[in-house]
Amino acid sequence: MEVRVFWIGKTRLPGIQELTEEYTRRLSRYCQFIGEEIRPAKRKSGAPAGADKEESAMLARSSDSYLVVLDACGAQWNSEQFADWLKNREERGTRSITFCVGGSDGFSPEFRKQARLLLSLSPFTMPHELARVVLLEQIYRAWTILAHHPYPR
Repeated sequence: MEVRVFWIGKTRLPGIQELTEEYTRRLSRYCQFIGEEIRPAKRKSGAPAGADKEESAMLARSSDSYLVVLDACGAQWNSEQFADWLKNREERGTRSITFCVGGSDGFSPEFRKQARLLLSLSPFTMPHELARVVLLEQIYRAWTILAHHPYPR
């Protein structure tokens, strides 16, 4: 199965970049993994970010994929439930899943409507860069649960 994670914006913190690279390496053992930064649209003074451009880029790169959008109002699962969902998707023949992590303003209602699943990582608010790392770790944890690997202890 191919797993894609798209996020908006450049990584500013070196620790976040290191963790992203670490989980990318780990995930490659379990699935075909693609992680990609979507460049944020330029802002004009006082104007909102060009979310349409960013969201269009994400949709274009995930047109043949099961689209999961991170959203505060989405489903909240524990790690075992997430692993079961991933296994179920694989058993149903899903070839590709795309997870989208928004920027600080999240996603538009129109973009969220196109998702097959809205997923919330926590009821807590967290920076989008940290949300990406939490998502990567949970995807990795799900694969290790399914492989009966000792990591999830």
